[in-house]
Amino acid sequence: MNVTEVRAQVVRPAVNDWRVLRVFIGDRDFNRGAISMSAALRNLPLDAPRTAQGVLAQVNTLVGQLRARAPETERLRRMHPDNLRDLTEAGVFRLAMPTDVGGYQADEDIVAEVLAQISRGCPSTGWMCTIMVISNLLPALLADEAADEIYATPDLRITTTIAPTGQAATVDGGYRVTGQWAWNTAGVHSNWLASACVVPGEEDRGLRVMLMPAAEVEHQDNWHAAGMAGTATNIATVGDVFVPEARTILVKDLAEGRYSTRRYSRLPYFNRPFVMYINAGSAPALLGMARGAMDCFMQTLPARGAITYTAWPKAADAPLLHHQLAKAQYDLEAAEMFTSRLSALYRGVLHRPPTIMERTQARGYIGHVASLSRACVNQLFEASSASHTLLTADIQRYFRDINVLHQHAAIQPNSGDEAYGRVLAGLDPNSEIV
Repeated sequence: MNVTEVRAQVVRPAVNDWRVLRVFIGDRDFNRGAISMSAALRNLPLDAPRTAQGVLAQVNTLVGQLRARAPETERLRRMHPDNLRDLTEAGVFRLAMPTDVGGYQADEDIVAEVLAQISRGCPSTGWMCTIMVISNLLPALLADEAADEIYATPDLRITTTIAPTGQAATVDGGYRVTGQWAWNTAGVHSNWLASACVVPGEEDRGLRVMLMPAAEVEHQDNWHAAGMAGTATNIATVGDVFVPEARTILVKDLAEGRYSTRRYSRLPYFNRPFVMYINAGSAPALLGMARGAMDCFMQTLPARGAITYTAWPKAADAPLLHHQLAKAQYDLEAAEMFTSRLSALYRGVLHRPPTIMERTQARGYIGHVASLSRACVNQLFEASSASHTLLTADIQRYFRDINVLHQHAAIQPNSGDEAYGRVLAGLDPNSEIV
């Protein structure tokens, strides 16, 4: 049993069962914004899982299929259409959405386990799901009219890019946005884009995130990478698009968990720092890659024969391999523990604002999970035979993917370690992304 399975046994009250919620559609005290919310619930399939635990159970059955489709996902350079269908039907993209729009408001450990298991099967698919699951929480942080508009979108999938490469000019009622963002993972599968912009005249307030319908975004087909090849991390371009003020929010407010009064203000689940959630929600993808590499290694080990140019007739008999396997398992277990600790850290601020130490720990922990997961995968790859470098071998995909994702600016441990060390030393973190 892994570190999250115990918490996964907890059954949520019936109010988190979206099919139960359908009987409350006419109750405006229970469900304000009834027109758009009713539409959102009516769009849900009747055979979707009733609870977040049901989503996890369904995802667990898909791991083998996700791995079998991973080579084709890489070739397509986007999510395999069968993966997108299966994961949508499983309810994955509704995990962190409010229950009154058909979401699950799922416990952090359940979300982490779902995302880790998807990445265990296919790292590219797991990372795209990570982006969209996390981003689908964003509308709950906005003004009610924006939340109603966005959550009324069938099969909602939002992608987010925080790189400040767009500009937004202030106009009556909102902003006009123009820009180009180079790292819009899964953008071709989204129906909304949340992108960070510099607003001339608002420099003292920092960056502002703008939410725009994907129909107003041009997605280039330019993603060719050594790893995470199937993530469709293409360039997104927007030219002079109007965004009402209600569909915007300051990055500083997302980091500090400071939101305006709105329908979801009464729910602690939607009043924590969103940047903290990015850190807590992104770590499981890395952990899942380590699990997947261990799966592949253990599946092939019994059939491996002699280690060439040694006296060992079977690889499984070699003491060196025993040491390598033990080290990889230690790293995997440590990655499990730190991923669980990250979820606990985020859960711990459910009813109070986090300290700057806790926010910085979240940034530091994801980098540490990345390092532990990469160490596990690299050790297993080194312990594999040369034949596992062939593209027909699954473990080489985990090796490429973990090393590429480890380079992600919001994940790589150097920046997180620096921020954490600075706060431990009594200084400010010197970073907005904590």
